Amino acid sequence: MVNKQKNQNFFTLFENIPNELFIEILSYLIATDAVIAFSNLNYRFQCLIFEFCQSFDLTSISKNKFDIIFQYHNTNRWHSLKLSDDNNTPGQVKYFFENYFFIDNFSQLQSLSIIKIKPFNQYPLLSQLPFLTNLISLKIESICGNNISEFNLPKLKKLIFSSCANTNWLKNFSEIETIEYTIIDCCLNDKILIWPKILKHLKIIFTNDDDCLLIQQSLTHLSQLINLEIYQKEKGISFPNGQIWEQIILSSLPLLKNFKFYFQFACYDYQLHQVKQVIGSFSTPFYVLEKNWFIHCDLSARCDTYDMYNRRRKFAILYTIPFPFETLTIFKNSSKTMISNWSKNNIDHLSINTYKNIKTLIFKSYTKPDQNFNRSNIMNLIINTSFDSLDWIHVLTKLRHLTIDDCAVLSMENFNIFLDNTPYLYSLTAKKSMMKLLTDNWTDICVCNHLSRKIRSLTFYSNKNSLQYFNKNELEKILPIFSSKCQHLSLGVHSRNNTIDFILRKMLQLYSLHVHIQQKNSSPPAVEWLEQQHTRFNHFNCIIINDRQDHYFWLG
Repeated sequence: MVNKQKNQNFFTLFENIPNELFIEILSYLIATDAVIAFSNLNYRFQCLIFEFCQSFDLTSISKNKFDIIFQYHNTNRWHSLKLSDDNNTPGQVKYFFENYFFIDNFSQLQSLSIIKIKPFNQYPLLSQLPFLTNLISLKIESICGNNISEFNLPKLKKLIFSSCANTNWLKNFSEIETIEYTIIDCCLNDKILIWPKILKHLKIIFTNDDDCLLIQQSLTHLSQLINLEIYQKEKGISFPNGQIWEQIILSSLPLLKNFKFYFQFACYDYQLHQVKQVIGSFSTPFYVLEKNWFIHCDLSARCDTYDMYNRRRKFAILYTIPFPFETLTIFKNSSKTMISNWSKNNIDHLSINTYKNIKTLIFKSYTKPDQNFNRSNIMNLIINTSFDSLDWIHVLTKLRHLTIDDCAVLSMENFNIFLDNTPYLYSLTAKKSMMKLLTDNWTDICVCNHLSRKIRSLTFYSNKNSLQYFNKNELEKILPIFSSKCQHLSLGVHSRNNTIDFILRKMLQLYSLHVHIQQKNSSPPAVEWLEQQHTRFNHFNCIIINDRQDHYFWLG
C-alpha cells in the first residue's frame, strides 16, 4: 500500500508543470500545432501561447485548423505570417482576405510571405500592404507591377518578389537593403526597372535577352550596392559581354564586392571564336586580379538545338565559380569544351566547393560526377537520359525528390540500388509506363517495399496521353503499395464513376488528392459532385478534380 502511494506521488499533472518547461516544449513545436493542441485549455497556457507563438506558417494547413488558429489567437501579437495559393491550399489567400484584414489586425507583423497568389487576389493584398508599417521582410509571388501605386514601408529591409518588368512602385522604399526579383511576362505594358538608391544586395532572375539590357541600364544609380546576382532562366541568342559589365561596375557600383551570374546562350559552329571572345571579356585583369572573380563556360559537344530556320546550334552556359544557381543541367558536353579562367591567377580551384549551391540536378546527358560533387547538397533529381545509380549514389544521400522524365533510361536493378541508398527520398514523379517497367509490372517485392516505406508524395503525369491514365484494375495493383505512407497523390483516371471513392477507401493516409479525369460523358460536374460528398473529406487538406477544367477545393 505504501509503495503504491509512493508511485502515485511521482505523477505530475500536465497543467502543473512550470512555465519554463512548457516554453521548452513549445520551442520544439511549430506555432500552428501548438495553438491547435493547447488553446482553450486554461488561461495560463493561453497566455504562454500568445507570448511565445508568434510565427505562423499556414502554407499547408487545412481550412478547419486555419479558422481555429484565427479564433483562438491574437493576430496583433504575430511577428511572421505565411500564406499560399498553391495546390496544397488552393484558395487560401482569397479566403483570408474575405474574412481577415491586415488593417488594424497585424500591427506587430515583421515578416510576410504570400506565394503562388492568383491574379484576382492581388488587389486586396496590394491595397492593404501600406498598413503593415512594422514589416521588415516581404515575399510575394506573383504580382503585376503596373497595378501597384507608389507607397512606402518605412521599416522594410528585404523584399523577395516576382512580377512583370515594372518596379516603379519601389522607388520610395526608404530603408530597403535587399531585393530578390524574378521577372515574369504577365502583361504587355511598358517595362520600367527602378530601384531604391540605398540598395545593398540585388538578385535578379530573368528570361529574355532584352531584359538583360534593361537590367544593365537600371544599375547606374546603385552606388551603395555590395552584392549583385544575375541569373538567366532560359537560353538566349545574345552573347554576354564582360566589358559592358566591367564598365557598369567601374562607373556606377564602386562598393561592389561580389558579382555572381549565370548566362545561357546558343551559338553556331562558326561562332566558336566569338565564344572565346566572351570568355576573354570576363577574364581581364579587372575580373581575375583586382576582383578575384572567376568564371567557367560549358559548351555542348554536339549541336542540340534548332533555330527558326531549322539550323542546328550548340548550347553554352557561362557562370561564376562556385556555381551560383540552385539548378544545374548536365547536357551533352566534353572536357575539351569546358573553359575556365582559373589558370590565369594560378589559384587552387580544387579548394573551391564548386557545386555547394546546387539543390536541383537535371540530367539531359549522362556523365560521371567529378570530385566537386562530393560536397554538394542535391535535394532534387530529374533524370531525362541514361542513368547509372552506382556512379552517383554517394552524391545523392540527401535527396528528397526524384522525377523520371520521358527519355530516362534506368534499369530495375539500378532503380533498386538507387532506392536503397537514398534514405531521405519521399517524393516521386514519373509516368505510369515507366513505373511499370521499374517494378516489373508492380510485382518486384524489393522495389515495391522500398516505395511503400519511402514515398509520401506521388505524381503520375500523363501529358494528356490516355495510355498513362489508370483504370480501376490497375489501381487495385498500385494503391496497396503506397497506402501506408502516401499523403499526396496526383494521377489520371479513365472514369470518375466509383474510382475516386475507391482511391479514398484504399489510401487512408491521403492529405491531398489531384485527379485528372478523361471521361467525356454527362456525369455530374466535379463541383456538384464534391459538394454532395463534402462531409466525407473532413480529413483532407485539398482535392483537385479536373474533368472539364481544374476545380480546386481547400477542405477542412
